[in-house]
Amino acid sequence: MPDFSIVTIVKGRMKQLNNLLISVRASTVLPFDVQIVFMEPQDDWVAPEGLNVHIQILENGVGLPLAAGRNLGFYAAKTQNIIFIDVDCIISPSLFENMLKVLEAKRIISAYPLYLPIVPDSGNYEEIKHLAVPHPSRENIPALQPTDHLQFWSLIFAIQKQGFKSIGGFDDTFKGYGAEDTDFAMKFHQAGAKLIFVRDYVLHQYHDKYDPPLNHFDSIIENARRYRLKWNALPMLRWLKGFEKMDLIQIDPAGVITILKQPTQIQIENCLSSEPY
Repeated sequence: MPDFSIVTIVKGRMKQLNNLLISVRASTVLPFDVQIVFMEPQDDWVAPEGLNVHIQILENGVGLPLAAGRNLGFYAAKTQNIIFIDVDCIISPSLFENMLKVLEAKRIISAYPLYLPIVPDSGNYEEIKHLAVPHPSRENIPALQPTDHLQFWSLIFAIQKQGFKSIGGFDDTFKGYGAEDTDFAMKFHQAGAKLIFVRDYVLHQYHDKYDPPLNHFDSIIENARRYRLKWNALPMLRWLKGFEKMDLIQIDPAGVITILKQPTQIQIENCLSSEPY
């Protein structure tokens, strides 16, 4: 099995991070290095023993600079095979091994999420996997064959470092929440890379979420506009249509977005979802 690196980015979710690292430590194959990018200082955090952990601090990490944080971790990775894991994940023991078996140039490898209704007390995958449920729109993605690049989601994916560099990494002009994943998918598709899922799993630890995510209204609009200028299409259409239905925005036939008004705090609170995904 080739050497590989792990990258994750963190803002505030220390319990989730510890659960993730506990699950990484239980993997059938261990990473050569773990790159953790903090988007705010965490001077009192102590890494669990048994992993070769490197800390990166994203300077000026105001808001959610997701693209910039991922890039920092990828370029700091010590090996050519890199697996990015969202900090909310707990991995199955076999996940890394199964991903690495099919990772090669011009491939992006992903896996399936299962959603927990809680933040568990530990990252023991086998003890808590029975609590998780699949996402209805993702569980039927076919495994071990190229699939639609727009199914890409950075929750969990593997790529070779040279491929990441040639694609140009994530576009860090996307600030805050939204569209940077879809932009990355467009870039790797344009470069001829294929997205392939392996039949293995991560457990997604619960956090509050909004549907549509009105709590990220401004950055979603800004990033949607940036994406449209770059790709001549609008991303995140379900969310944008949700905003439009609430009379917050107007989308003309050319895809130009006009903000009509800002969401109220009550509207934001009413979008809080009880679903685990």
